[in-house]
Amino acid sequence: MSEYIKSTLANLPQKVHSLQSLSSYRLSLLNIQFPTINFQGKGSLPTRNPRAFIIFAFLLFLLFWKDIIRDVCSHVATRRLPVPVVEVSSIRNNTLGFQNIFVLSLPERGDRRTPLLAAANATNLTLTVLDAIRDRQIPQSDWPQWWGTNTWVPKDGELGCLMSHVRTWRKMIHENISTALIMESDVDWDMRIKDTMVGVGDGVKAIADWPFPDPQHPRDFSKELSPYGDKWDLMWIGHCGINADGDGRIYAFNDSSAADEDHAWNFGERPAEGHRPPGTRIVFQPRKTVCTTSYAMSLAGARKFEKLFKEANSPIDLKLWDHCEHDPTTRCVGTWPQVISMTESKTNIKHSGGGLSFGHEVTEEKIVAGNAIQISARVNAHLGLADKGPTKWKSEWVTGEKKKEETADDFTDKSD
Repeated sequence: MSEYIKSTLANLPQKVHSLQSLSSYRLSLLNIQFPTINFQGKGSLPTRNPRAFIIFAFLLFLLFWKDIIRDVCSHVATRRLPVPVVEVSSIRNNTLGFQNIFVLSLPERGDRRTPLLAAANATNLTLTVLDAIRDRQIPQSDWPQWWGTNTWVPKDGELGCLMSHVRTWRKMIHENISTALIMESDVDWDMRIKDTMVGVGDGVKAIADWPFPDPQHPRDFSKELSPYGDKWDLMWIGHCGINADGDGRIYAFNDSSAADEDHAWNFGERPAEGHRPPGTRIVFQPRKTVCTTSYAMSLAGARKFEKLFKEANSPIDLKLWDHCEHDPTTRCVGTWPQVISMTESKTNIKHSGGGLSFGHEVTEEKIVAGNAIQISARVNAHLGLADKGPTKWKSEWVTGEKKKEETADDFTDKSD
């Protein structure tokens, strides 16, 4: 018997496993005392005993057709061996179900890239780093048409930030990339991000495609290109604030990695009390979303926004916010709390308050957990705990504990 059949039979239940002994059974046939023929007249010629003749003929048949019997047995064994089918969502792959994950990072910011790539390695994600650009690298002929022409005065770095994102959308269009997750380089996520994104995927399909053309016969999402469905343009999963007020539905799913309200973070708005059941994360049609910490874009969305931003006159997040909220042809979805969050970081955009904490100047890059991230991929990668298993991961807080209030002394210590 072939090695394939042996390895197959080894996994069969006992009543089928007996097929494996066919070879030894065939050898035992050779030891059978066959009736002998007596040509002198009297003998034990099997024709004189019909039952013995039938047995004799059958044994000869087995010996003569051993190869056919082996093939038949192989076929039977293979058919009887069930092939286990385990449905694993493609969202759990190394790009979270998107075609690509792009990171926008200035080439000289190795202080950001190194811990970010370590976090990706800790959670088995594949990132493609794209060089971001500075304001001075953009010829004025490439500026958005209305840039800086209204009462809003751009901050240093905002044009480069905007055009780095626009260039990524153009890459999607030129290379026909169906979906991409786009993140900035100062971000962090939970070690359990793949579990979270499976829930987000269910929520996006429930929100972005509502109302269904026929509520009694919703679409078969298994035939769509993206595991998140094909009806969304922008999926805002990393931000500094978001609002769920409005007429849209809210989809909630259980998520142990979602920060409770005591540990959630934003400096913009957040959904009103009562919108999110305890222990859940919610997906909804967003309003007033700020920061482009991390968002996914579909190819259809990239085409819409690339065209729109030729006339941009405000920072990228405010322009996206405006378009998502007021253009009925654009389908945007958001999450609360954010799945991907900012870390405390030196910034290349000149904010009046200094760094991310908006109360103290950040003078050096530190490997710290992102805001509202409980089990930080950055921190656990830095501490070498990522491959130790969930029981060994470092957690930033215990669910149910009150958040530690920061004081002025805390700010001073961080800036030293």
